[in-house]
Amino acid sequence: MRRGEVLALRWEDIDVDGGWIHVSKNAVFAGRNKAVIGQPKTKKGERDVPLAPALLEHLGPLSSTGYVLGGDAPLTLSAYNCAMKRIKKTIDLHGATAHIFRHTYASLLNATGAQPKAIQSIIGHADINTTMNIYVHRDKEQEVEAVRNVCVKLAEAV
Repeated sequence: MRRGEVLALRWEDIDVDGGWIHVSKNAVFAGRNKAVIGQPKTKKGERDVPLAPALLEHLGPLSSTGYVLGGDAPLTLSAYNCAMKRIKKTIDLHGATAHIFRHTYASLLNATGAQPKAIQSIIGHADINTTMNIYVHRDKEQEVEAVRNVCVKLAEAV
């Protein structure tokens, strides 16, 4: 999810039983410290994202109301930046930002064989070219495996 989508996420947007996160809002800062909640970045940004079971372990005790990050109000920009600084002090992110995780997740989905349209839907892009040409990154191991598979098929045909 985009940073703004995560910051606008409320507990009632998480369907634990059904296994979905309902993305319907976005937080923007527009030069201010206080988040302004509005619509997602694009029409395709409003979507349902499958809830990874491992994520539940990190969400902590589920609440019934409020923002997942921030409680009664979404995190301010300075609170978000302070949290990211603490994370970077604890874990070496090798310069990665939260946005880079979107690229990584799209690439990992691709590496597991997810269909491009599924990746596009999960990431929330209107244009599949954005997903496949900007977010999904080259994987040399997949390229080597593809060539090996062709060689195996050719050998079987002979």
